[in-house]
Amino acid sequence: MTNNMLRILPLTILIVLPFIAFLNSLNNDFVYDDVFTVTDNYFIRDWGNFRDLFTSEYFKLSGEATYRPLVTISYFIDYSIGKLNPIGYHLTNLLSHAVAVILVYFITSAVIRKKTVSFMAGMFFSMHPILTETVNAISYREDLLTTVFFLGALLLFINSTKNFHRYLLLYPASLFLYLFALCSKEMAITLPLMVFLFDWILGDSAQIKKNAVRYYIGFLAVSIFYLLIRFVLLHNPAEGQLTYPEDSFFVNMLTMPKVVAAYIKLLFIPVHFNAEYMIAHTTTPLAPAFLCSMVFLCVAGIIACRFYFYSKPFFYFTVWFFVTLTPAMNILPIANIMAERYLYLPSVGFCIILALTIHSAWEKGCALLFFKKSDAGRKTTKGYSLLSGSKEAMVKQKNLPQTIMIVLLIAIPVIPYSVTTMHRNRCWRDQFIFWSTTVQDSPYSARAHNNLGMIYFGKGDIDPALHEFQTSVSLEADPEYRHNLGMAYQRKGMQQEAMQEYLLVLGANPDSALTHNNMGNIFISLGNIDEGIMKFKEAIRLKPHYYDAHFNLGLALFKKGLLNDSIEEFRLAVKYEPDHPEVHSCLGTAYANAGMIEESIRAYNETLRLQPNYITAYKNLGMVYLTYKKDIQRSIAYFQEFLKRNPDGDEAAEIRRTIEKIQAAQKTNK
Repeated sequence: MTNNMLRILPLTILIVLPFIAFLNSLNNDFVYDDVFTVTDNYFIRDWGNFRDLFTSEYFKLSGEATYRPLVTISYFIDYSIGKLNPIGYHLTNLLSHAVAVILVYFITSAVIRKKTVSFMAGMFFSMHPILTETVNAISYREDLLTTVFFLGALLLFINSTKNFHRYLLLYPASLFLYLFALCSKEMAITLPLMVFLFDWILGDSAQIKKNAVRYYIGFLAVSIFYLLIRFVLLHNPAEGQLTYPEDSFFVNMLTMPKVVAAYIKLLFIPVHFNAEYMIAHTTTPLAPAFLCSMVFLCVAGIIACRFYFYSKPFFYFTVWFFVTLTPAMNILPIANIMAERYLYLPSVGFCIILALTIHSAWEKGCALLFFKKSDAGRKTTKGYSLLSGSKEAMVKQKNLPQTIMIVLLIAIPVIPYSVTTMHRNRCWRDQFIFWSTTVQDSPYSARAHNNLGMIYFGKGDIDPALHEFQTSVSLEADPEYRHNLGMAYQRKGMQQEAMQEYLLVLGANPDSALTHNNMGNIFISLGNIDEGIMKFKEAIRLKPHYYDAHFNLGLALFKKGLLNDSIEEFRLAVKYEPDHPEVHSCLGTAYANAGMIEESIRAYNETLRLQPNYITAYKNLGMVYLTYKKDIQRSIAYFQEFLKRNPDGDEAAEIRRTIEKIQAAQKTNK
């Protein structure tokens, strides 16, 4: 095997491994928060919205809570290629993960310069089960992208220090990748510290002084630029609604050591995963959970510090884990104080540490078994006690056991990693499987019950949906959960109970467009069309691209006889959701009533293109051709197609009578 092949082979294997571990994720559906960022996100469907990536409208339109424009751009691209086919989005995630794996290999090679360690680090990172949430959830692509750009920026920085020509090219590129990482997720803010620690731990004081102006100022400038955008120019006011556990920073600081200890346990013992970790808040420093966690972390810290003198790369990547995890420590309040996705970037350090540990064990084991001389050996053979013969024979004799040993050491984590990862991928198969599993794992999670209720609601199973929503509200009276409970009441015909829930929602969150829209529907059902129209308009004011509100407003205006206004709302609904056949059908009816016959026919034909079995469109086309076009043959053809597809429906008898009248009239005229 040539040297080139030997260099390419590890990279080829590392590219293939993520696809083996996550291949069964490609058939998964959209799950978790994907509904906000992708499936119901009209913003990503029109490149004309691209300019809003750089305005304060971004938060209202994108589905993101914080400023992550590069992630949203990736959704634009995915939608342009495959619309709402989930396989394309999952493939993008998997490709991003594969790129991250390769970068882990090169980062490890740049720091440690041992190909075996680099290969093992990439291999462990390619399939560690803790990464399944990040790779499977489209809405958490931010962790994938920020890690890719973070690692790329660090690698370019390391290579730029080798000579001046590389500096001129690679250093600016490193700064750009750092900015890209920040615009993917704020966790990348730790990169300047990791750059400094690279020089401090692996370099010397002279290098720090030299790089202070040459490198650090640039990273600091990019950080300040991002923070200015993030917290001043494009700050999302909704972030102010996030609070610390029990509204106390002190409680938060007492709780987080338990979370960090749990993260470390998950990395070493990757079992019992959960999409909704329920963390009991620690309120006193005398709590056993806090004391045990602090003892554990102190011991881990002491061991890590000892490695500063034994293995500086080991110490650097231990520090890597804690530093890159810091932004997820709830210093600034975040939605979830514990989530597996927060470990994607920190786990790079863990995987490299694991590779170093296994490689060290392998070297020591080989030295113990094959290189340690015994006194008896020196007296009798003047050589190695376990080997005899020539040097070539000794090498052959020890190669096989060494190979067996390293394979066994690697297999210890790799086999359970890959099996657990592929099993965990199946939990992300679809929304129902995912949230059913999550409810089992976290029965006291209000969000899990709420989201499972939404699955039942979407399937039309209103009673189990109502039960899940009621459970959710009993655990946490969140406005979103009350809104969904109101929807279930509304679907059950319990209008008064639904209205009570909606009023409670608006009391806490008056800007809920969905709640205004649903209240509008209740008013319409009660015959109060004017109140309904006001509610639909308020929903549109709060959420301009809201398809349901435009559609419902169009229906209400049609009932009022305001045909032109109705047509305008239906057109807007078509603009934001062009693949819904019912809005084209309603638009066709509005056109017909307004005397716009050709437009009406086109709208009905579009309805049938989208849904060939949309029987109402056949009936309406028959009526249009009969009443306005006086085309008897086409009219009868559409009526007969209606009867063919709906022979026993409520309107079938009426359509048959219409056909008989037409045919009787034709005979009379003859």
